[in-house]
Amino acid sequence: MTVQPNWTPKLVLDPVLQDEAKFANQDYAPYADNLAVNPEMFRRYHTPRDLWDWRQLAALLLGDLTGKDLLDMACGMGEESVYFAKLGARVTGIDISDVGITSLRKRAAFHRLDITAMEMRCDPTAFPDASFDRVHGLGILHHVGIEAGLREVDRLLRPGGLGVFLEPIGNSPTVEAVKTFLMKHARFLGEFDHVTDHEHNLTWHEIETAVQRFADVRIYPFHLLFRLKRFFPYASLDTIKRIDAGLLSLMPKLRHFAGGVVIAVRSRKPLGS
Repeated sequence: MTVQPNWTPKLVLDPVLQDEAKFANQDYAPYADNLAVNPEMFRRYHTPRDLWDWRQLAALLLGDLTGKDLLDMACGMGEESVYFAKLGARVTGIDISDVGITSLRKRAAFHRLDITAMEMRCDPTAFPDASFDRVHGLGILHHVGIEAGLREVDRLLRPGGLGVFLEPIGNSPTVEAVKTFLMKHARFLGEFDHVTDHEHNLTWHEIETAVQRFADVRIYPFHLLFRLKRFFPYASLDTIKRIDAGLLSLMPKLRHFAGGVVIAVRSRKPLGS
């Protein structure tokens, strides 16, 4: 694949995306020079075995990346981009955060990896049709809207190509209302995940509508008790994830209360293939 060089013209953003980029820059800045690979996190991508962990399931779904052109959509500081490159993919990472893209370029140089890092929005991107074999996204579709996001993914994937996304889901209005209240009024419980005013957790209806354009779809709910992780000792969190996986397997209707979802979509093969 021929991609644009790491240098790109200054990205022009509308006011909403300016807010999103500013928020991301503030979030990334304290960690932007932490370039070393987390060995345990890399192990999850290199040797996925515990499918109660959504990152390991996502890595398994992406399959063998050797020689694949992979787009890391909204790559942040590029930690996952580095993992994918180490696994043999030809990686392009895009993000609207200049701090994130600068960090990815530093990471690529630090690890002597050939990764293309570009400031670019993803709804739409500037790439030609059918540019990638794989598209990965961690927490991006709920920012840009799953319909617009997956429409672009469908355009970018080559025939038979695969997209894998890890997203927050908020299907229960009651749970979402309680969460919003706690985030505003219960800071004494500890630090909550950083969110912007513009993001919107996905619902099952939105997901099931948006994925209809694809030839094959796999959807996996995650995180029930894990949503209460601040109330559990850190050492117990893997056990909590295992319990969640068991509950969701035994009682699929509990997905209504899930806090996370892995979405895998495969593009349609051309007629006659």
